Amino acid sequence: MDGPLSVRTINELHYYLTVTACNECGKGPRVVESIEPVSPGSVVRLARTSCNHCHAQKSIEFVSEFNLIQQPPESETINPTDQPSRVIDLGQWLSLFYLLIEVAAQELKPAESRRISYRAALCLAEALKFYSGDDELPPESAFFTDDTRTAFHRYPEKFARQKLRDMRSKLPALDLMARRVARDEESRSRKRWWQIWR
Repeated sequence: MDGPLSVRTINELHYYLTVTACNECGKGPRVVESIEPVSPGSVVRLARTSCNHCHAQKSIEFVSEFNLIQQPPESETINPTDQPSRVIDLGQWLSLFYLLIEVAAQELKPAESRRISYRAALCLAEALKFYSGDDELPPESAFFTDDTRTAFHRYPEKFARQKLRDMRSKLPALDLMARRVARDEESRSRKRWWQIWR
């Protein structure tokens, strides 16, 4: 890859690292240890990452198009534009969706389960950005890796737009999920002083 990685937000960088295999062990995911400017005043930032599996270190230069508000639900934003991701393809967004839905189902704390479900819904929304017009199947350009391209050719029905819409219809509306996440955060931050040890 020539030049810094171009992401919409730092959240997109985190998702990118989740779906990108480690160069050393082929597993992962890689997690961000720290982020700092490449040089004073530079828009290019350096993310120091490590592999969760083999702990190999790797630094990634990147540019983030948008800065996020720190409080949820705005802090969960991945891509505030209608354009599809330039670094995570359709198949990878669907993998993230399935992964997060499974994690949310196993989460015992209701507020955290709602937050993870919201993240899953945001990933599915990113997947849907790859479809244009009335096309039921995505274009070939929606796939960036050999693995996802092969999966599309073998199982095109899994990438049908209506299938994704059907999955989306089983979840609450995004704005409702966002309000619930915001309410959970407000409830957590307004904990009364005599409850701080609970």
